[in-house]
Order: sequence, then C-alpha cells, then structure tokens
Amino acid sequence: MSAFKRFDALMGHFYHHLGTAIGITIGLFAVAISLDLLLRLLSLGNLPGVQEIIEYLLFAGVFLSAPWALRIGAHVRVDLLLSNLPENASRLLEILLDVFGLAICLVLIWFGTANLNFAYAFNAMQMKYYNIPEWWLLSVFVLSFALLALEFLSRLLRGMAPEADKSAGGL
Repeated sequence: MSAFKRFDALMGHFYHHLGTAIGITIGLFAVAISLDLLLRLLSLGNLPGVQEIIEYLLFAGVFLSAPWALRIGAHVRVDLLLSNLPENASRLLEILLDVFGLAICLVLIWFGTANLNFAYAFNAMQMKYYNIPEWWLLSVFVLSFALLALEFLSRLLRGMAPEADKSAGGL
C-alpha cells in the first residue's frame, strides 16, 4: 500500500471518529438545553453559560466537520454542469475546482494564521459569560482549513489515480 493510500485511509478514519464526536456533542446539546430548561421551570436555577458553551462547540463542530463533508460529498454541490459535459471536460473541471478550493484554503490558512498570531500576541479575548482567548477560536478556523486543504489535495491525488485506486480512505 502506498504512503498516500495509508495517509488517505488514516484521514478517513480520523474524519469518521471526528464526525462521531461531533454527533455525540450535538446530542449532548439537547440534553444540556433540556436540563437547563427543566431547572429554570422548577425554579432551581440554571446551567450558567450553557448557551455560550454550545455556541463555541457548535462553531468548532461546523468548521471541523467541513473536511469530512467534502470527503463524502455531503457538501452543497451543483452537478448540473458536470453531468452535461463530456467525461474528459467534466474531469478537467473537477480538477480545476479542487485546485481552486485548495488555493482558497491556503489563502484562508495564511490570513487565519496571521490573525491567530495577532490575537495570541495581544491576548485578545472573547468576553461573554466565560472569557475565552480568541486564538483558541482562530486555531479551530486554521485547523479546519488545513484539513480542507489536505482533503482537496487528496481529492486531486485520488482523481489522478487509476480507477481501481479511487477510494475515499475507508469511508
């Protein structure tokens, strides 16, 4: 098995476990919100900051699940043009779109890293119920686009492989 195939399979398993963790987290949102509501209805107080925690976890979940959605083709996509083009033109357009997606991700990684460094250097904080360092949130942003860039690169490499080798890494 080639190094790329092993890496691609490893990333497929990583995305699977990440997706499972995000799914469990979303399920816990329902439990936390219900418990908070029940405590309020019974005049027993509430779960302080639960909405903020959910907001941050939802932010992280959406960004970190984007590479998984790209990998399995669950992202928003309009295949009308691709399905009406000849096979060679359709394949070329897919390659160009993956290159364009990779380029956009690299630009966003660059800007995100610059902002992350700025937020870290100046100790920028998100001040709500909890004071959260802004660089934590920007780290999720940068990591997400790094994973998306890897996925676009993997799509390019899978697209250039012979037909028998085009798997999505075990998913």
